[in-house]
Amino acid sequence: MRYTFSMINILRLDLRSPLFFVKDDRIKPFVYIADETLFCFKVSPDQAGRIEPETECFLGELLFGARRVSDTAEAMAIELPAGTYLFAQEREALSQEDWLFMATEVQKEGLWERLTLGDNVYLRCLFEDNSVVTQVFRPYWIDTVSTI
Repeated sequence: MRYTFSMINILRLDLRSPLFFVKDDRIKPFVYIADETLFCFKVSPDQAGRIEPETECFLGELLFGARRVSDTAEAMAIELPAGTYLFAQEREALSQEDWLFMATEVQKEGLWERLTLGDNVYLRCLFEDNSVVTQVFRPYWIDTVSTI
């Protein structure tokens, strides 16, 4: 399925508490498993500030793959940090192409709103109400420059 901008609901999310995971090098992005998973990618530096990023060049290095575990002590190794994010989700398993399209639309929205975007983008997959949910998290900050 190829998404269009009008179909994606991009929200500002204030994540008040981190979500904890444990690193797992065996899991792969866009291969859906029964566990909740989190992947963190660097955004390619040459695409990071572009209002029209090239989807096929958008992602840089995969920094980690992790899965959610019930034992909090074990899970403290990796986290989706508390903070402010641009956030989008779809209630289905997305292909890499569709997720990248959603991630680039999140970037476009952030740049359009003149937000300072983080260098990383997160892919989170989970099961909710008996279906797969695929999410994008992109950290952002609002510049508070005084114009006195």
